[in-house]
Amino acid sequence: MPEYKYKCSWPKDNLYVDGYVHQVTNFRYHAHADEFELNILLQGKQHFYSGTDLIDLKEDDVILVNPNTGHASYCDPEGTIAFVLHFSSLALKQFVKKGQTLKIGGCLSDDQTRNELKYRAIRKCAASIIYYLNQGDPFSQYMAKANAELMVGTLCTMFDTEASELAGESDEETQRVIRSILEYMEAHYGEKITLEDIGEMTGYNRTYVSTLFHQSVGIRFYDYLMRLRLQNAIRELITTDHPLTEIAMNNGFADLKTFNARFREILKILPSEYRGMIEKKTVSPEYYEVQSIPCTDPMVARKLKEYMEK
Repeated sequence: MPEYKYKCSWPKDNLYVDGYVHQVTNFRYHAHADEFELNILLQGKQHFYSGTDLIDLKEDDVILVNPNTGHASYCDPEGTIAFVLHFSSLALKQFVKKGQTLKIGGCLSDDQTRNELKYRAIRKCAASIIYYLNQGDPFSQYMAKANAELMVGTLCTMFDTEASELAGESDEETQRVIRSILEYMEAHYGEKITLEDIGEMTGYNRTYVSTLFHQSVGIRFYDYLMRLRLQNAIRELITTDHPLTEIAMNNGFADLKTFNARFREILKILPSEYRGMIEKKTVSPEYYEVQSIPCTDPMVARKLKEYMEK
């Protein structure tokens, strides 16, 4: 299956963007460590999870997801099409003090707000970015960058921003330790893992490991572990016929009751309910495969033109 993705970077400005239009299929629960994700619904209805919030999106709705926020979505009905644009969090580095990062809050449209100026402006910038990236010539790249900067400026001036503290620049040893922790968690998420175990592995005490992990990764250790377990449990839930108890045990949950409780706490439904909602025809052959659509597709081209003209 061909891949239709559009990307460009401007390293001197710490700015890069990548975007694609895709058919919303199975539930890919994930997060981006150093990127914002902008989701614009072009067609259909989309159930979107951001953090622990469940939002129902309709055509032309916009939602922005901050870095390190777990998110996922599924469609209702089949044929739901969304436009996704990622841009680098480092692009906002110049607006905060050293050792801080910026979060943008409140960018979520609904029936009352989706046609307000700020959402029209975001859709126009986002559509222009992908339109010009598709052209491929140097002048179009210039236009794509101009619209990317305008979009970031719109988000930062028309929505709430909050600076939060980060650890100082990581040295090589810290980076090595964090890489080893993440690799260990990826390999052993299905087993019992504690901060004490990580402390023994790295030679540091549990308190230091906990602080170092939160500062370096941007999320607490056990929250990251839960997200990792849930992400892999959902993949197994969608792509296999394994019993729920087996899925729970395979992915580090103590028992089915715990799996049900954590799933419902974060995703607002039970694993069995979610599995029943998924139709095989809406599931990608590979769990993380994105079914991208070219921006020259008639419906997509019409929506992009509509956004650019408003």
